[in-house]
Amino acid sequence: MIQVQDVSKAFAGKKLFESVSTSFPPGRRYGLTGPNGAGKSTFMKILSGELEPDSGSISRPKRFSVLSQDQFAF
Repeated sequence: MIQVQDVSKAFAGKKLFESVSTSFPPGRRYGLTGPNGAGKSTFMKILSGELEPDSGSISRPKRFSVLSQDQFAF
């Protein structure tokens, strides 16, 4: 299970999200939607561990992997 506890992130003084708390139980599927610039990619990078939140914490399972979607990699 991935658990998100009071996560906040801002860039150049602009808050993308503040005090986000949620959990993602195993075996479920989720979609993340919103307008351009809302912080969707930033939130996913925080969930994956690629980026650190300004505040709060993320708890990930010991076995955890991310499939990068880089169309220019090959």
